[in-house]
Amino acid sequence: MRDFTVVPIKGHHVIKRGVSSHVIALVSQYLGLSRGALADLMGLDRGTATRLSSEGKNLPPHAADSLLRLLEIHDMAADVFDTPAGTATWLRTPHPLLENERPLDAAKTSYGAQAVKNVLMSAKYGGAV
Repeated sequence: MRDFTVVPIKGHHVIKRGVSSHVIALVSQYLGLSRGALADLMGLDRGTATRLSSEGKNLPPHAADSLLRLLEIHDMAADVFDTPAGTATWLRTPHPLLENERPLDAAKTSYGAQAVKNVLMSAKYGGAV
């Protein structure tokens, strides 16, 4: 079992220090998303993400926050579902408890991410999903 209670505290410190734009390639691979799709989920257009990465600059705080939020959601889903394929499918499938929005899209905002976390916790502990 993973401990997600430390994510907000550690995430805050990581964002304050700065997150290199070079992680976009690594995280897109980890999440199984194209770089453009990841940039969109982070609130960046593809050109800006490419420019930041080629210049070796840090992500803007809002994009770094979104990136960490996506990683947290992904890892929570991986803790609930048995396989990487099951995790990926769940994250990319519209869900009725998220107003038929895909969990990845809902997680673009902090409120949407909280709704996704609530659904995942219900699924993990036997609630209605």
